[in-house]
Amino acid sequence: MVITTSWDDGDILDERVADMLDRYGLRGTFYLTRTHRQRRLSEPSIRALAARHEIGAHSLSHPNLTQLDRKGKTREVAGSKSWLEDVTGEPLAMFCYPFGQFDHETKEVVAEAGFRGGRTTGQFAVAPHRDRYAMRTTLQVHPALFRHGTIGDLSRYLLVQGAAHGYAAMQLGISMFRGWSRLAHLLLADVARADSHVFHLWGHSWEIEEHDMWRECEDFLRSIAQLGSQARTNGDLLSSNAGISPPLSATPAASRSRR
Repeated sequence: MVITTSWDDGDILDERVADMLDRYGLRGTFYLTRTHRQRRLSEPSIRALAARHEIGAHSLSHPNLTQLDRKGKTREVAGSKSWLEDVTGEPLAMFCYPFGQFDHETKEVVAEAGFRGGRTTGQFAVAPHRDRYAMRTTLQVHPALFRHGTIGDLSRYLLVQGAAHGYAAMQLGISMFRGWSRLAHLLLADVARADSHVFHLWGHSWEIEEHDMWRECEDFLRSIAQLGSQARTNGDLLSSNAGISPPLSATPAASRSRR
C-alpha cells in the first residue's frame, strides 16, 4: 500500500503539518498560491519546505480557473509554476486546481505549462490513477463530511466495495456520522487489504487549526506510520502507477467544487 498526503494554499501552518509528517516518516505535497492566504509562507520558508517535501503549484491567486479565458488560465497556471521554480530552484511536477474546479481546457493549460500531473478534490479514490491530470484523493481532513460532491464520491466507492464485502461498506457509510477520523481509519483498513492501492489524505493546515483537529490528525498519521507502508509524494505517483495515463488524457473532465 502506498500513502501520500497533500496540503493546499500555503498557509504558514503548513510548517506544522510538515513537522508532523517528518515525525512519522511520511511525505507531503504542498500546493502553494502566491497571494491567496493572508498568513502565507515566506519565500525563505518555501525553500526550506522544498528541502523536506514536494512543492506543487495552486495558481497565483486561487481563482476558479473554469471562469477564466485561456489567457487568464495560462497566466495563473504558468505564472505559478515560474514563480515557485524561481523560489525553489527546482522543477515542479504537480498542479492542484483551486476549488477543485477544472475542465478540459484547464487540463490542457496545465499540461502546456509543463506540469506532469494535476490533483483534484474528488474523494474516495483508492485505485491507481488513470488520468494524471485528474488525480483524485481518498479523504479530506475536514469536520463536515456531508458537503457538495462528497455523497456522490462515497456512493461510487460503496458500489464497488459493497460488491466485494458488504459489511465493510456498511461500516463506512455509518462512519460518515462519526467524523472524518473514524471514516479515515476504516478507509485505511479497507485500502490495506489491497497492496496496489493508494491512500491519499489531503487538507488545509488553516482548517485543522480552525476546527482544532491537530490531535486527530496526528493520531491518524501515527496509525499510518505503524502500518509500514510506502510513503510517496503526489509527484512520485506519476511514475509508480502502472495504469496512469500518458501526459494528457483526451477525455473531458467533470468539475468538482470544494473549498
